[in-house]
Amino acid sequence: MTILSDAFYFIIALGILVTIHEFGHFWVARRLGVKVLTFSVGFGSPLWKKKGKDGVDYVIAMIPLGGYVKMLDEREGEVTEEDKPFAFNRKSVWARIAIVLAGPVANFLLAILLYWWVFLSGVVGVTTELGKIDSQSIAGKAGLKAGDRVVSIDEEPVVLYRDLNTGIVRRIGEKTEIILGIQKEGISQIRKVPLDISSWQVNPDRPDILGSLGLRLAVEDIVVLPLISEIEQGSPAEIAGLKIGDLIVAYDETNVESWQQLVVKITKDANKKVVLGILRDGEPLEISVVIGSHETEGSKNGFLGVRPESPDYSQYITSRKGGFFESLSMGIGETGKMIALSSRLFKKLIVGEISHKSVSGPFSIAKGAGGSARNGLVSFFFFVAMISVNLGFINLLPIPLLDGGHLLYYVIEAIKGKPLPESVQNFGLQVGMILVIMMMALAIFNDLAPK
Repeated sequence: MTILSDAFYFIIALGILVTIHEFGHFWVARRLGVKVLTFSVGFGSPLWKKKGKDGVDYVIAMIPLGGYVKMLDEREGEVTEEDKPFAFNRKSVWARIAIVLAGPVANFLLAILLYWWVFLSGVVGVTTELGKIDSQSIAGKAGLKAGDRVVSIDEEPVVLYRDLNTGIVRRIGEKTEIILGIQKEGISQIRKVPLDISSWQVNPDRPDILGSLGLRLAVEDIVVLPLISEIEQGSPAEIAGLKIGDLIVAYDETNVESWQQLVVKITKDANKKVVLGILRDGEPLEISVVIGSHETEGSKNGFLGVRPESPDYSQYITSRKGGFFESLSMGIGETGKMIALSSRLFKKLIVGEISHKSVSGPFSIAKGAGGSARNGLVSFFFFVAMISVNLGFINLLPIPLLDGGHLLYYVIEAIKGKPLPESVQNFGLQVGMILVIMMMALAIFNDLAPK
């Protein structure tokens, strides 16, 4: 069911992003006097097609991984004499640049609007208060301790965990220092703490960005009692006779003090028979149970089919929220920050400062879309805004076949005063197609590779 849910929200998210992107090209082309023949969301065989009163074929196609706007162009077919003034190739180089830029710009504008709505509604998240810090970690050696709150990274303010994570991510692959602004509760003074990242390493297979620095959030230190409040029907727990209200105190004669400890033990014991020590109405009992198994991200993990009572996280929850104009400003700022982050990480990927395993594909995006949607509309829109920025950025890369490749051709034409030879452009398109296919193959391989 989760897979179907992820696929559904992936299609919704991508449908929004592709439609807005192509509408940018469509709208500017029409305003600049170019005749549009087809507006398609998706590739391949049409699932739905309708000719509008404006003469445009509107299409929803089978493969939702993109779209296109087909414009009248003498290079792609015969054009009648009366239609030649409306052909794309007849427009000035500056008009063609504007049409090409319109798609990515539309994605950036969508991100601003979504972020504006998100901040107007209020983004709720976990605070940046730190929990127990390993004294031998990078954070521990810098002197960070439980109760410290991170309020800035390299002078950029942070409020939520997601801000902290984004700020740290942009420094991946570097070997200098990260400057954290740290504040203690009840103390207004902010102290600057440098993290020495000269030996910082992140596992590309299982990236734990904060954990790799030894940073741990206070919310992770909340002890959840191993008290059963819910049992799944047909689960190993129900079959073994466990009941709601049972307190699990031992696991194969090893004491259990928290739900977190219990989860660690169960996860590694798929299909194993174990003995649980429990307290039921104050009376000690021992119950044998065969731990079940299921696959998560290519790994076989154990499960029992029980859930605890939800702990009180309220002291570690806060929000980022603004008024009408403040939220708009925050939306513009967040979009600019994400563009800068995308640019920075892409450069590091090219020069080898970060692993190619960090490239995500459609399956990761689908998982992110589904997970964010299950957390509510604000979370889903925040995710869509982030992907919209990435889509706009990727399309601006100077790779033939992408918008950025066409833009490169037109900029060269504007400088030289004449277009590149057709043979050069065609060769570039072939190279661009190979590069795009390689990028997609790498992303999909990373998605499917066992973690």
